[in-house]
Amino acid sequence: MWTQDEIFIDPRLLAQAPELSVLALLDVALAISIRALLAEHATLELDDAGAEPLSLRRARRLLAAIYPLQRATHRYRAAVLAALTVPAKEDDDDLPF
Repeated sequence: MWTQDEIFIDPRLLAQAPELSVLALLDVALAISIRALLAEHATLELDDAGAEPLSLRRARRLLAAIYPLQRATHRYRAAVLAALTVPAKEDDDDLPF
């Protein structure tokens, strides 16, 4: 899950990469979904017990889909930040002061 600093996106970063705000919101929603599913189906953390109710099987599949999506949003955010980060020059004479 993203940290508070990552969720409260700096307006300058938001201007450069507005999609990060939606991805932060998505990641929070996914994290809450995981917690809600685990609260409803405490046995989700156990191995597949065989004969399970349909809702529990569907919850397992949903979790299996959520985790890769979370990883993908984190990788995308890292790629965007890497693309926006410009290494500073040692002799940066372009300073306005």
